[in-house]
Amino acid sequence: MKNIRLFFLFIPLTCITHLKCERDDICIESVIESPDLILLFLDTKDVSVRKSPLNFSIRAIGNDVPVLRRGSNDSLLLPLKIQEKNVQFEFIINKGSEEENIDTIQINYQRFDTFINAACGFRSNFILENEPAIILNPGDNWINGFKILKDTISNEETAHLGILH
Repeated sequence: MKNIRLFFLFIPLTCITHLKCERDDICIESVIESPDLILLFLDTKDVSVRKSPLNFSIRAIGNDVPVLRRGSNDSLLLPLKIQEKNVQFEFIINKGSEEENIDTIQINYQRFDTFINAACGFRSNFILENEPAIILNPGDNWINGFKILKDTISNEETAHLGILH
């Protein structure tokens, strides 16, 4: 008899608990915490033409974790540091050959946070600076310049920065 009373007490409590859940209590998997920077490699002579660098590789500076190549041969997704205002990478062409050329690039940005909901919290977005990138090792550089394609980095749908080479 006691078990039956507990059972009938448990059912209403369970229903009330589930009905009190709100949509903000669950963070949907499709919500991106902070978007990556999308780079396009463009031809210096005609910036509307995509141009893949030869034997290209990339290495992050100040981080032992290798940068995974995501994207196609003429585009690249790069993570930005949430706690910093810039990030540095070595862009290497002709890796392992006598013509190997390394350009050290610093990408400059500002961060702004947007509140999503109680479950997800805040999401970091970024805005590229007026001078979005600089080459830290001047000399025989294979990168000729940069072009802002979209200054606000809030999604990973379109390219943000073009690298002219």
